[in-house]
Amino acid sequence: MRARGTYSSLSSNPNGSVRAGLAALGAFMATAAASVSPALGSPEFVQRAPLCASGSAPAGDDSLASGWLQRMIEAATAEPITECEYFLLAPEGNGGGDAVGPTGGGRALIAQRRIVRGSATLLEREVLFEEGSLRVLHTERIQGRRRTLTYREIQPAGARTWLAEWTVDGGAGRILGHGWRRPTHEPLIAPRGLVGPLELLEGLRAGSARGPVQVLDPLAAKGSQLTAEISPGSRPGLETFRATRSDGTLLIEAEASAGARALTGLRFATGQRVGRPISRDEYERRHEMWNRPRIPAHQRVRAELLGTR
Repeated sequence: MRARGTYSSLSSNPNGSVRAGLAALGAFMATAAASVSPALGSPEFVQRAPLCASGSAPAGDDSLASGWLQRMIEAATAEPITECEYFLLAPEGNGGGDAVGPTGGGRALIAQRRIVRGSATLLEREVLFEEGSLRVLHTERIQGRRRTLTYREIQPAGARTWLAEWTVDGGAGRILGHGWRRPTHEPLIAPRGLVGPLELLEGLRAGSARGPVQVLDPLAAKGSQLTAEISPGSRPGLETFRATRSDGTLLIEAEASAGARALTGLRFATGQRVGRPISRDEYERRHEMWNRPRIPAHQRVRAELLGTR
């Protein structure tokens, strides 16, 4: 509907003000650029698509509007600042190995990215499990006081999405869900200072998140008060970031060199799997291998017994 309205404002009155048409076009392009969703089928789930605009600004009364439009285009197509890190999540003591096929060890790949474009920051975490082809996409958009958290679970048989919008000032927000037993559309009463898990991790890295913190947990589908702390790490020169729920269970634990952003370890539950950093090449190799179509176990056994392939 917005695209149709923009086209109408540019074409229905050839003698009308060019300034109004340019302003509407700029608003439409900014909205379209902000609504582009990441690709789900590639390990590079944040892809860059450079755009270009040509032409000169018309002289006269409309030069102001054209200059504003040009700045809008440049802002929408500006190259983002991106930080990436990759992990292999495996049972503690199991380095992951290089087995060709599934190991049954509960391994998962994790990609975390922080994208800064202008005044907006996008935090992303993609988790791909080795068994079951389950992929989890968790994003948090931070722009001024506004927050948008999107949590998606994607499987070959289907997907489900949970989205929450609110402001850190607290008050009324909203929750949308699709793919569960029934669609969800309900209000969210956000406490002041509410953040998402990825933003909490950013605060721990920066040393600004300590003590009681209000966090919206997408797995629990509600906000709760957590305790954030920073303590000495397992080795000299390391720091441990930890956020625990009121019942003592762990939301996240990470380790990094003092004063550095890069994490040297990642954990989501006590005494279970731990994530170790891996290179982008290893991440992409495993991502491609784990994404290949697999033969169901009963068909594989039958083929081995019959000697067929």
